[in-house]
Amino acid sequence: MRAFALSLAILLVAARPSRACSVCGCDPAAGTLGIDRPSTQALRVGLEDRYLTKESGAGGDAESEREDRLLLRAQFAPINRLVLAAEVPFFVFKRHLNALGAQDDNANGLGDVALAARYEVLKVGMDARHVLALTGTLKAPSGANGRHLGDDAPDEHIQVGTGTWDGQLGLAYHYGLRPWTLFANATARVNGTNSRGFRYGNALFGTVGARRAFGDDGHFIASVETQMRSAGHDVRGDGSRDGDSGGQIVYGGASVAYALTENLLLRAIAQVPVVTALSGVQSEHPVVYAQLTYDFAL
Repeated sequence: MRAFALSLAILLVAARPSRACSVCGCDPAAGTLGIDRPSTQALRVGLEDRYLTKESGAGGDAESEREDRLLLRAQFAPINRLVLAAEVPFFVFKRHLNALGAQDDNANGLGDVALAARYEVLKVGMDARHVLALTGTLKAPSGANGRHLGDDAPDEHIQVGTGTWDGQLGLAYHYGLRPWTLFANATARVNGTNSRGFRYGNALFGTVGARRAFGDDGHFIASVETQMRSAGHDVRGDGSRDGDSGGQIVYGGASVAYALTENLLLRAIAQVPVVTALSGVQSEHPVVYAQLTYDFAL
């Protein structure tokens, strides 16, 4: 427990500011369900603390955001091939800044809870050298979505929830040959429409990468990857498209992880945009965050 408390403190200090593509709330890590999974009949609990800044638009339409979000993630493998997961986000604060750079709103509270599953349809080799898995995620409209500035109509960009049911479906593959693991996945995200007729653009994600364990015990792990994201325009309630949303981007990423104990893992991840073809006025910056996970044997 002392090691867990110390690692949690490190996690909260280590998280660095990061920025996403627009005020839609998406980030490059959100489109994939990773290759890591707990052992069968084990529960993996993870915690992230992420501080974000992001901006979009120009002139009178310019806006930006500052937010600190805690994310609790739990994964459980009831049988050998199946992993079930849940993610519960909580906004410590979510500050909105207008075109003049002045803060005009601050929100906090529960975000949109997501449930996910990963089923391995193919496993070849005693050590699972080849693994092909189907992944699916369903996000529920659990976060507040009716907030507004003064007497104005609700603003989509100050909400802590999207007000929609959104789904993701993907295919993931990895090839393991100790100490290496090669992996690739593709995911499609389909967004719903909220009560005001607003819908964030659907998106496609693709990732390829390699991971290596170091040392006799394999407690230190490093990985590199490339991720592509292609997103459609956001659609407003009147049916018009937001010109400062959507587009294509390619990230280069790297992560390092260290097992503090047999069950406790600390990981830092960085993703940097290397090719951008975004629509309208959007700023894209490196994304850096940290996670802490602990495995409970049941």
